[in-house]
Amino acid sequence: MLLEQIGDAGQARLAASKVIIVGIGGLGCQVAAQLAGAGVGKLILIDHDVVEESNLHRQILFREADIGTPKALAGQRELAAINSGIEIIARQIRVGVENVGTLTSGVNLVVDAADNFATSYLLSDACLQSGTPLLSASVNRSFGYVGIFCGTHKSPAPSYRALFPKLPGQQLDCNTVGVTGPAVGMIASLQAQEALKVLIDDEHQLLGKLLYADLWQYRLHTVNFQQAPEPEAAQVTLISTQQITADDFVIDVRGADEISVSPQSVAVQIEIPLPELAARILELPPSKRLVCVCQSGQRALIAAQQLIDFGHGSVAALLPDNIS
Repeated sequence: MLLEQIGDAGQARLAASKVIIVGIGGLGCQVAAQLAGAGVGKLILIDHDVVEESNLHRQILFREADIGTPKALAGQRELAAINSGIEIIARQIRVGVENVGTLTSGVNLVVDAADNFATSYLLSDACLQSGTPLLSASVNRSFGYVGIFCGTHKSPAPSYRALFPKLPGQQLDCNTVGVTGPAVGMIASLQAQEALKVLIDDEHQLLGKLLYADLWQYRLHTVNFQQAPEPEAAQVTLISTQQITADDFVIDVRGADEISVSPQSVAVQIEIPLPELAARILELPPSKRLVCVCQSGQRALIAAQQLIDFGHGSVAALLPDNIS
């Protein structure tokens, strides 16, 4: 309240704000803790996963005793201990095609801390339609970025798809390439700082801008994407299980070991691990809609992008059904 940029009026706006945080992992834990400490009035925590031992070096809300506990519930408990004067709602669910519109409606800000392209696209599509700012961040190894997408109807910004119309050719998340805990903390702090600026409507927020950070050599670079055009149509369609039809050709892009442990709930026509997809493209029917599936939607989205690049005209990525 002593800060010139916030003051009494800004603090009152924070107290009246409603923020949804998708993903209570390395980014989400720290963003949530800082927003709770700042007095943001209502925080909604969304995460379907449970705490694992490998999370603890970067997910600061959790302890060894929390291993196996739903992240949303453990996060709710810790945030209540930080600030008992705010409302904290825990939802142990997965954001999906069928519920994203409901979850993101009526909030002042959507914080994308899932660090998953499939989730970011899904949230961006919903936020662009509703005119809700999407604050997204990503980090792996010791690199990361923070940006504000979609904006409001009054102060719009391009969507996540406008800046990232195509997916990378391979999966580059913390589980595959690693990450340093301090790098996660620094990106999360930048994301929390931007959240406060959005909620008080500060003119210096990263609306339509991406702040890229090399946190090993301490280099920062800002990209202005305010003029990025919206794609005429989404390159990859995101669908739910209910939207699969009998005419679709479903491809499981996971490895054989993973498939044997956790079979898909939908009928699969062929199993092709993502690294083998390019070499086996001729095994796929050119006239059917190709639906890629995996565990989280991330590899499915990357596979679907590859199929589009190979010239297939009708491709979709299946996002996992919501679980409680």
